[in-house]
Amino acid sequence: MPKADLDGLTIVVTRPAHQAEGISQLIEAQGGNALRFPVIDIQAPSDTAALNALLRQLDRYHLAIFVSANAVEFAYRALGHRLPESLSRAAVGQATAKALANHGQPAHWISPAPYNSEALLTMPEFNDVAGKRVIIFRGEGGREHLAETLKQRGAQVDYAECYRRVAPDRDVTPLLAAWEAGRLHLIVITSNEALHNLMAMVGDRHRQQLMATPLVVMSERTAELARQQGFAAVTVAATAGDAALLAAIKQWAKISTQREQA
Repeated sequence: MPKADLDGLTIVVTRPAHQAEGISQLIEAQGGNALRFPVIDIQAPSDTAALNALLRQLDRYHLAIFVSANAVEFAYRALGHRLPESLSRAAVGQATAKALANHGQPAHWISPAPYNSEALLTMPEFNDVAGKRVIIFRGEGGREHLAETLKQRGAQVDYAECYRRVAPDRDVTPLLAAWEAGRLHLIVITSNEALHNLMAMVGDRHRQQLMATPLVVMSERTAELARQQGFAAVTVAATAGDAALLAAIKQWAKISTQREQA
């Protein structure tokens, strides 16, 4: 039987628990061991008054932009029913578009590759937004680039912050045990916040071990942050999404094997 691409490799998946299974199962299907270690928990806002006020006024808006699948799920949970059909819908990324479709209201526009906010802003429909009212569904304290660019183009923009990201109180023993046994080979990081949380959870005592562990990340922004923090080996997925993450993991594994054999 031929050797699977990720045989013998333990790969840490740091995504929130409810989003980790996709990439974890892909890793395991390739012979790898996915060590599930969420470094972010997703929760509803502690205060929903501002969100509820916006949801009562959705008929005032021309366009709703959802920046993540979490934004879709928590927005519909807070709303309790469908969005007004008069409200156009845009999705940042394929997973976000799938979440909207699952609620029976597919996106009218989906960001092209690499499936991020910058890509959405390149679409012609988002150049001519002067005078339009836009509501962006996101987590608390997200990036400002999307809203700022739309404002520069003449749109009126409001945030509907429908969830919050929380650093979990999690035992790091599984990571330490894997390092000590020499069987922790790679860590998957999908956001800057995830990287910050992981570093805080591991702490200064084990910082050297962490820095020596290769990363696969989902964006150049996160790769740059990782290098600034001292990580030497960082592989960037071509686009967002589990398939691209798996391709990047397999690319790292191939190069790593070639180096060992050289």
